[in-house]
Amino acid sequence: MSKNNKNGWKYKKLGDENYFELIMGQSPPSKTYNLEKIGLPFFQGKAEFGKMFPTPKKYCSEPTRIAEKDDVLISVRAPVGPTNLANERCCIGRGLAAIRCKQNILPGLA
Repeated sequence: MSKNNKNGWKYKKLGDENYFELIMGQSPPSKTYNLEKIGLPFFQGKAEFGKMFPTPKKYCSEPTRIAEKDDVLISVRAPVGPTNLANERCCIGRGLAAIRCKQNILPGLA
């Protein structure tokens, strides 16, 4: 069941696969981490978060879990809940999950 709020927005559960995909982070092998910008930016948790977008400190040459541009990144380890937006394709470690909105859902407005 979906309810509308006073602005006409519909409430949906994050588990509703018609609207969202949830990608849980996974740590790639540590030998694939680097500081030389080889591979994708690698975000492990809230430590890399900025006001809206994360700032890469490490990179990963063999990513196991990938967030796409405009995915919502959410911290799933202490502290749980802080969010940022992925402003580029990136590797996510086990301290993060990515929420991918499907077509015509914010934030990407695909």
